[in-house]
Formats: sequence, structure tokens, C-alpha cells
Amino acid sequence: MRAVAPSSLWLGLCLLILPSLRAQDLASKVATVLSQADNSTIDQVFALAQQLTIDLDDKQTDPARDAFMAAAGKHGDKARLCAAVAVQDLKNDTTYGKDLLELLTPIAKSKDDALRAAAIALLGEDRFYNTRILPEVRKLIESNCKDELVAPAVRIEAALALWHIGTSEQRAIAKTTLEQFIRSTDQDLRVRGALTLAELNVAAGEAWTILRSVQLQPNDLGRRARLYLKREEERRQFEAMLSKLAESKQPSSPTGGSEDAYRVLSELKMRIHANHVLGSTVKDDELMQYAAKGMLSGLDPHSTFFTSDEFQKFFFDLNREYGGIGAFVNFDQDNDFSVIRPIYSGPAYSAGLLSGDKILEVDGWETTGHTSDEIISRLKGRPDTSVTLKVFRPGWQEAQTMAIVRKEVHVPAVNWTMLPGEIAYLELVNFSANLSAELETALKDVMAKGAVGVVLDVRNNTGGFLTQARDVVEKFVKGKQLVVYTQGPAEKRRDYFTRDTATCALPLAVLTNDFSASASEITAGALQDLHRAVIIGERSFGKGTVQNMMPLASEPGERFEDLNDDGSFQEGEPYEDSNGNKKFDVGAHIKLTVAKYYLPSDRCPHREFDKNGKIVDPGWGVIPDTKIDLLENKPEDAWKNSAIFALLKKNVFRDYVKKNLAEQPDLFRVLAEGDGGDSNKYPDFDTFYTGLDTKLSKDDVRRWVRYEVRDRVSDLRKAVYPGSRALGDPQEDAQLQEAVRQLLKQQGKDIRDVAAYQNVLKIPLDETSASTKEEKKRTSLK
Repeated sequence: MRAVAPSSLWLGLCLLILPSLRAQDLASKVATVLSQADNSTIDQVFALAQQLTIDLDDKQTDPARDAFMAAAGKHGDKARLCAAVAVQDLKNDTTYGKDLLELLTPIAKSKDDALRAAAIALLGEDRFYNTRILPEVRKLIESNCKDELVAPAVRIEAALALWHIGTSEQRAIAKTTLEQFIRSTDQDLRVRGALTLAELNVAAGEAWTILRSVQLQPNDLGRRARLYLKREEERRQFEAMLSKLAESKQPSSPTGGSEDAYRVLSELKMRIHANHVLGSTVKDDELMQYAAKGMLSGLDPHSTFFTSDEFQKFFFDLNREYGGIGAFVNFDQDNDFSVIRPIYSGPAYSAGLLSGDKILEVDGWETTGHTSDEIISRLKGRPDTSVTLKVFRPGWQEAQTMAIVRKEVHVPAVNWTMLPGEIAYLELVNFSANLSAELETALKDVMAKGAVGVVLDVRNNTGGFLTQARDVVEKFVKGKQLVVYTQGPAEKRRDYFTRDTATCALPLAVLTNDFSASASEITAGALQDLHRAVIIGERSFGKGTVQNMMPLASEPGERFEDLNDDGSFQEGEPYEDSNGNKKFDVGAHIKLTVAKYYLPSDRCPHREFDKNGKIVDPGWGVIPDTKIDLLENKPEDAWKNSAIFALLKKNVFRDYVKKNLAEQPDLFRVLAEGDGGDSNKYPDFDTFYTGLDTKLSKDDVRRWVRYEVRDRVSDLRKAVYPGSRALGDPQEDAQLQEAVRQLLKQQGKDIRDVAAYQNVLKIPLDETSASTKEEKKRTSLK
């Protein structure tokens, strides 16, 4: 707990009494401190940052973060650095990762080397970034590490950060960079490189030689060298002592040899229990799980060990069926357990549940104070059993009771719609077991509606069953054609052919990005090799290996009574709770890489690295025929993310749409399909925009209002729109627009002649549209 001066306590009481004054005082304090930071040394900047957070409690973190971000943009780089240090101090997790990146990116490119090095040091803390932001942070740090024109001090700091935050390949880059410094002719660089290698515990012979040569120097470098040398000597002594202890307590190998591999695990367990900070609480079975994961992940990134709970979730992702009410649920912004979106083919929607409904009770059991897993376990159950929910909907005077009969729910693997220009747009969410049947339904629907072309979207689709990829391809390819074959050391070549069941001969485009992997790459790559589709977007992920799932006899699943004879456990079926944890355990499994797959042209999309971290085949992945970025925001508009996030936290878009959708549902159904980029089509939009007091443009706000509209209108149209926000929106998605353009061009049509696209096109178009050419021709004849 932070110590608080009496004056601070008095200020805290005032802030509780006068919330508006608290915001004013906080903003004033932030402005004052950041102004001081602009004229301070870097060491002083870090000290000033502590002043910004010293008196804050947990409830003030979000307002403080808003104040830091707002004020930082009005000051110089040192003030931005100060704000970043303060933001880091607010929460020790990923909550404010995007804000940190926004604050530090410009400084990490500064011409002031000391400032640049400080920013990179702050960026090298991976606990602040989620998996979506982390690649961008790594890329920024790696560029500073590898660029030989960057100042040595910056490169060393970047190598240190990259080691902590990077992938295994990037850590190799960091180590190589530091080893270059110890071979420098500049003694200072040699020492700094050696010190950094020692700090990372990867120093080798030459580095230790350098440190021994400077350990007696009466300066900071000498003192650090002495500390690292002393630590290394103590480590060696401890290793020798522990090895002797392990030898004395370890039984001999069953084979009588001295190289018993299990002795390593036994010694590791002993060390952990004796010395690790969690050694007294961690259990041996947990350590064995960690060891199993490490053993498999050390082979390749896709082989892994699943605990029973982990496998149950993984199995559901591939077999997306269960007994339940049929709704996506979670806690909303008010921390109430709510329906995020009903599955429109499920019993919840049939019973009247809509997006935003709050579930207060399940069979008389209150949801308040319980975790989502606990609540979901009560919503699920054996098909044809009843569950009673107490539900509140904004606008109701009181909560209502709904009785819902659980059904076997199929989570959709395909979302589809018709786009302007009579182009069908089909989003493949995953390659689960029900994909092929759903795709067939979707194709029949869009062809009946007069589609003249099909866009197949596998962006952000990380794959699934290989056979489902074959089934997708054969819907578009006539005759018997090779789609993919697999082959491995213990796996004979196995070919997967189409079975001459094609149902769609329409022109086809496939959208890919860097998260399109595995079965997505088979689909896109095979259609490309067979000259059946044009591939548009970004290079795919590069996963060209095949994994088999194997149960472990050492941790088998519990027995259960298979009431519906489907071969898998369903909630509500009787089972033997052998470990007494009051839940069914499916048992541990491993996913093991057993082969690679190859496309019809004999290419393997796998992105593989050699021992030096270099890519073996530069042609990895599926390379699009037309490369184009999503183009949702320009790089220079990154500041908008913070402004939009602030508005999202206030629920301004949701509240505006909720109010007006109820009053004008027909208008909003039209706006969900397309608004032509015109904010004037929205009721009282100017008043709404003015009230936001934001630096965002009207068009920025219109776009986010429309995203909310499309989410809310899904209930009215009984189907979700494919994609998410800009992704899949024909007005905002440049990759999708390019696919539509090319498909229309095959029909002799021009996308600019379709009214819905005329004011919202994001793609570059150099040629004159067909209608404009015709108009010029008529004018010249006159």
C-alpha cells in the first residue's frame, strides 16, 4: 500500500465529494508534471512519472489513463515517455497495451538516442501486450536491433528488449547482434555487449574474457562485471553441489546405464521444490504437465499436450455442437451476465431472447457473483431438458421469466450475405465438422438469389479438419482433381481428391490474411493451383503440417453413459466422477505433428526455419494474386484508436443506436446494408456528434455507429453479418472491395457503376468507369 500524506488524504476526500473537480484537478496535475518532464533529464522523467500515480486508487485508473493520453499529445517526447511510464504503473497487465504502443512508437524512432533507448526498454515488457499487439511491438524493436545505422546504445537496448519479448527466432537475432558487439574494435562496445549477454545469462567464453579484463576498473562497468562474474562462479558451485546431491539420491537406471533421461526430470523437480518461489505450492502432476508441454513444443509449434479441460475446449472448437440454449453469452459493460448474440437457429432466439438481454437467474439460481464458466455450465444440459431463465431487457418495467427447452445446438461455421452488384459473400469461420453441409446450404441460397460471383473469406480462419478443406474445394471444382496430399516419416503418401460433386461454377475470389492457416491455406492454395479462384489480400500464415490427436493411456477419460449414441459426452449424461471434482473429465491428449501437406503443384506452404533462424523456403504460405491491405486506418491515424476506445467505454454508439433503432427499425435495416458514407442519413446525427466533444471526424463516428447498427440489426434479420466491424463490411473493407471489383470485371461490369460503392471505395482505380466512358462518347457525338 502506498503511503499517503495528510494533504493527499484531504485531496482524496474532496475528490470523492466533487467528481467533476477531481477530473479537473487530475488534468491540471498531469499537465503540470508533463510540462516539467519536457525540460528534465531522462532519469528525472521516470521520477516525475511516479508523482502521477502515487495517490491513485483502483477506481481512478481509467480516468487517470484518459488524462495521461489526452495530455501527452500536447507535449514533447519526454512528456510522452513520462506518460508511458505512468500508464505502465497503473496496471500490471494487458489493459493499456495499445496506449503504451501509441505513446512509445514515435519515441522509438526519435533522433535523440538516449530517449529512443529508454522507449525501447519500456516496450520490452511483454506482460503489457496481448497477442494482437505483441507482433507489432516485436517488429518495432527488431527493426531497431537489426539496423546497423542505429546508434549502438539503442541497438543494445533493443537486443535486450527483443530477447525478453521476441519469438525464438527473434531471440536468436538479439543474441547475434550482441555477439557482433563483443567482436567490435571499439572496447566500450565490446564491454557493453558482454555485460548485456551476461545479464541475459547467455554469455560464453569470449564475453567472460572481456568482463574479466574490466572487472577491476573503478567505475560502473567494472562493478557490473564483478557482479556478473561472481554470480557465474556461485552458479557453477551450486550446480556442482546439486549434481552431487542428485546423484546420491537417484536410483540407478533400470538398464544399468548412467544416461537415465528421467534423472533430469527428477533433478528439476527437486530444484523447483527447493528453490523456486512457488516450489512449496506447485504439485508434481502440474510440473509433469509443464514438462509434457515443453517436450512437445520443443519439437514444433503445433505439437502440444492437452490437459483434460484444455482438450474439452479444443474438441468443442472442432465439433461445434452441444446441448444448450443456443446463445453467445458473457458479462457486459455493466458487469451483468448477458446475451451477446443468440444463435438464430437455436432455442434461445425462438423463445424470444435477444442481444443485450441480461440473464439474472438460471432455474432460480442468481448469476450475480459467479463466473461465466459456472453460469454456462448451468445453461448447458442434455437436449430436450428445460431450463428457466429470469431475464431483464432495457425498457422493461420488470424482469420476465422464460422457459427454454435445450436443443443440440450447432454453432455456425459459415456466415453469408449478398453484396451490392449481386456478389455473394461467404465467411468461413472455421473448418469444423459441419462446415461442408453449411456451405452447401449457403451456396444454394445465394445462387437462388441470382449471385453472379462468390467471395470466399478465410481471413482469420486458423483451420480445422483437413477433409473439410477438400470438401470446400470440391464444391467449386469439376471432375476428379488432386486437392492436397500428406506425407511424413511414418505416414505414407495419402492423396485427397475431389469427388466430382461441384455445385458452383460461378467466378470465385478467396480472401486471405496472415491469420489464414492450415485448412484455410489448403483451400486457398488448391483453388489457386487449379486456376479456379483469384486469391486477394495478404500472404497466409504458413502452416503446412498435419497433426494427429492421440489420447493418453496414462490419463484416461472418465466413463459415461452415452444416452444419444453420438460417441461423445454431453452435459446431463451420467458419468463416473473418479477424481471427485464434480465435472466430467475427457482425459489428457496430445496433438502430434506426423506429416506435411502438399498442394497440387507439389509446394508445401509451411514456414520453416533452419538452425540459424532463417526461413528455408522464401515461397512459404499462399501468396495472393493481388496483394492489398485492409486499409481500415492509415498509419498516421493511429491516434484515433485511443479516441474511439474512450467513446466505446462510454457506450455512446450503443446508446445512440439502441434509442433510434427502437424508433426507426426500417431505416436502420437500410443503413446496416449501406449508408453511402453519408452521416446525414442518421437521425439527429449532428447533435449526437457535437455532444461527443471529440477530435474524430464525423465520418469516423459515422463508421463506428454503423458497426453498432450492423450488430444490432442482426436480431431483426435473424442472421449475423459476415466478418467483424471493418472486416467483411463492403463499405470499409478494401480487400473485399477488390474481390468484388475483379468478379464484376469478369462480368464486363465496373464496380463504380454500382451505386452502393460510388462514395465509399477505398481501392485505387486508375481507369475511367464504363458509364463515364459512355457519357463522354455521347458528348463527343453531339
